[in-house]
Amino acid sequence: MHVLAQHLKRVGTFGSVGAVGFLVEAAVLSSLTAWAQWTPWQARVPSFGFAVLATWLLNRHITFRHQRRSNSSREALLYFGTQSVGAAINLVIFGAALQASSTMESLPVLALGAGAVGGFVFNYLVSATLIYSTDTRS
Repeated sequence: MHVLAQHLKRVGTFGSVGAVGFLVEAAVLSSLTAWAQWTPWQARVPSFGFAVLATWLLNRHITFRHQRRSNSSREALLYFGTQSVGAAINLVIFGAALQASSTMESLPVLALGAGAVGGFVFNYLVSATLIYSTDTRS
């Protein structure tokens, strides 16, 4: 039961870090669409970059602090690469939500939330089993 409790705690922490990443991305996305008049698609590029940076740093130092790699550059590249696949899942859902509703187009944060939910499971599983697995650290 101890292992299960640790796993559940890690999932919760990963989710909390993801929520911070979502807030970072939502702030950048909202700022760029509202003030710079960027389209939601244009704004997703920098908003994604800022969110991945924030979540990598937090996951490295909090969620997976005992499993992190000694080579932080390699870890960052693996993290960004796998998060990019999660982002592709996220973007498909984001795009579908924007197409489905004019409300989503005018409030792109709602579409962002739908996409974030879709990418969460993939991102956690890859992080826990590939990036921060004790069998693959280097």
